[in-house]
Amino acid sequence: METNPFLIALYRIIRILEAILEVLKKLLSRYDADRGEQLTRQQVKDYLGIGEATYKRRVKDGTLKPLKLPGGHRYYKRDLEKARAESARRGRV
Repeated sequence: METNPFLIALYRIIRILEAILEVLKKLLSRYDADRGEQLTRQQVKDYLGIGEATYKRRVKDGTLKPLKLPGGHRYYKRDLEKARAESARRGRV
C-alpha cells in the first residue's frame, strides 16, 4: 500500500507545531511566575487608594494598562510600582 506524501508532510508539520506549543507553554509559565501575583480591578483600586472614576481615567489615559481577560481586567503587581509610587506621593497610601 502506497503512503500519500501529502499526509506524511502534514504529520511532520503537526509534530513540529506540537513541539512549538510545548516550548511556548514553558516560556509563558516562566513569564507569569516572574511577574508575580495577579490583581483584580478592585484589588488594584484598594492597592493604589483610588476610586472608580480615577481608575477609569487612568485606564483611559494609559497610566494603567490592564490585561483584558474574559473575567475582567487583571494586573501584575510588579506593573503597578510606578502608579503606587504616585499614589504614595499624593498621600493616598
